[in-house]
Amino acid sequence: MRVKSDLADLDIKLGRISREGDELVMDSAPGSSLDARIRVDASDARSMLATVLKSAAVWGFLLRLPFSRRGHAGRTSREGGRPALHQGSDALAPPRDNAAWRARRESTGLNKPW
Repeated sequence: MRVKSDLADLDIKLGRISREGDELVMDSAPGSSLDARIRVDASDARSMLATVLKSAAVWGFLLRLPFSRRGHAGRTSREGGRPALHQGSDALAPPRDNAAWRARRESTGLNKPW
């Protein structure tokens, strides 16, 4: 799973999934960019499930899943099969890959993004 934001660009793979009390606990796999532990309680799970089940995009994705291939030829890519930031759902967002944005990002550092 790829997590991309103004603060980070991470590749997180799910590893061990367990249950501790009333929480579902997901640990990242060793090959992930970030060592992470995600805890999901019942109210979070209900909220996420309701959002997912109401989404036409999710149902379309799931129906096409058996026929999809990794690195599909129809995708326009910038880095090894990943769509460019300004494509897909980010098509309406302003492009962030400009000299001023890069300079700001480099000068602020990871822990002080503003």
